[in-house]
Amino acid sequence: MKKDKNLQIIMSYLKKDKFLIFLYLLVTVLRHSAPLVHTFLWATAFTGIIEGNYDQFFIYLCISCGIEILAWGLLQLPDSLIVNKIEKKFMENITKDLYAKINKLPAIAFEEIGTGEYINRLTTDTDRILDLMERLIRLTLRLIVAIAIVIISFTISIYAGLELLLLCVVMFIFSNIYYPRIKKTQKEIKEEADELVKVATQNISGIREIKALGIKDNINKRLFSNITRLFTNQRKIGRDEAFYHAINNISYFVIEFLILFTLGKQYFAGAITFTAFAIIEKYIWRIDDVVESLSEFGVNWNKVGVSVKRIAEILNNELYDDEKFGNTTLNDKTCTIKFNDVHFKYRDEEEPILKGLTMEIEPHKKIAVVGKSGQGKSTIFNLLLRYFDSTTGSITINDIDIKELTENSLRENISVIRQNPYLFNQTIMENFRVLKENITLDEVREACKKAYIDDYIMSLPNGYDTLIGEGGVNLSGGQKQRLAIARTLLKNTKIVLFDEATSALDNESQEYIKKTIDNLAKTHTIIIVAHRLSTIQDSDKIFIIDDGRVADSGTHDELMKSSSLYKKLYTPEVLDF
Repeated sequence: MKKDKNLQIIMSYLKKDKFLIFLYLLVTVLRHSAPLVHTFLWATAFTGIIEGNYDQFFIYLCISCGIEILAWGLLQLPDSLIVNKIEKKFMENITKDLYAKINKLPAIAFEEIGTGEYINRLTTDTDRILDLMERLIRLTLRLIVAIAIVIISFTISIYAGLELLLLCVVMFIFSNIYYPRIKKTQKEIKEEADELVKVATQNISGIREIKALGIKDNINKRLFSNITRLFTNQRKIGRDEAFYHAINNISYFVIEFLILFTLGKQYFAGAITFTAFAIIEKYIWRIDDVVESLSEFGVNWNKVGVSVKRIAEILNNELYDDEKFGNTTLNDKTCTIKFNDVHFKYRDEEEPILKGLTMEIEPHKKIAVVGKSGQGKSTIFNLLLRYFDSTTGSITINDIDIKELTENSLRENISVIRQNPYLFNQTIMENFRVLKENITLDEVREACKKAYIDDYIMSLPNGYDTLIGEGGVNLSGGQKQRLAIARTLLKNTKIVLFDEATSALDNESQEYIKKTIDNLAKTHTIIIVAHRLSTIQDSDKIFIIDDGRVADSGTHDELMKSSSLYKKLYTPEVLDF
């Protein structure tokens, strides 16, 4: 991987721990410098044995072993402790930043790239990155040692030096053959892993529906096909690594034979001393260690390089820009909403959903938006919440373009309750604590009473400590919506959006929701997208959306008299649309 902004991201995190990095480098330099000195000392000690010089053998043996104990024993502890601290802090910071960055992505990012892929980038791509950087530092130091060894070898024997260079050249050639293949396969593995996480997440989340439909075998077939492709690529990368390491080993032993043969001939010819022969014999092992480290690092660099690039794509906004908000804060207690000739389409190649939508919503009113499916009713909410921005035209609150509002100001003033609201797989009480950590049970119960859900919760064996389950699976649709309404009451936003909130409810649940909405309308601006027109008959104003525009508006009675489109929507045959 080139030294580009991907690598610079890693370095920017490491710079935050300059002192620890300095200590680590100091300890590592001391440890990896030891082999140069140790090899000379051991060769001298071994020469003492050959020459029958016991004192020389004993003194140099003690010094060489002492250096090894210092380098690979005493210094191992601070080395490991420092690395552990740097690594864990690095992983903590980059994971936090990556998650925060994902939270800033626009809605389109999650439609085009599944949540499973983001989870994969967050959890698996961040893993072992610093381990690679640690290997890079150690490899760099070993390369410096290797260069010193080659220089020393040339001073002892030019032939041995050339043969050591030949070993390096052979390793370089084979690396250039195998590294690109490994990198390409690793990219395919990451893509298959993303798809696996995405599909598995969807399947596990919808396991009840899958069982009810009797489609487990079909789902398994699709998932197993993905698993097969993933492990086929992993076997492929394993084969490439095996061939690469085998060629490395064969090359090393062949060239080792040549070096030892050359040195042996020179020793018997009296061209070099036995000490020089022993030094280079030991240095060959060090060169082999560097070559092995180089090949191992090369394989891992190409693997992790793919992960670093995927992380950098998010941190550097290479895929999507962050959501952008303004600097204006809403201070008024009332909110007048205006859609001014709004046009919108989700993608450039698609037809517009909204085609010049213009409407005004007065504060403290109960407003309904109706129309056939696909006319842009839910799109109005997506734009008001700024999940997307209008293609042309503007949306204002109190004559302030919503693009100029701060994110906090927008979120603190608008909340949405959907047909299937999202609830965390925690207790009922914990679902309220996400709004306010120190919230009291009395505050929660007060909001739940207004949402007509307190009696039901108190009837449960564990009351507000009842576990909701994944996606609120232990609650009915009406109960989930009433809990969502209670959360909104505690949030106390000025504008509350109901996105088809009663379309799938029984009559009793619908009546509860309707009563709650009526109470909210006294102090809030309520906007309802409804399938069941019976739930919005008493709205202060009803907007009919047709072909991306406001076709008509008025009260229920007014529209029944003046709007043929509304009367057609209201007929029993098309009551639910």
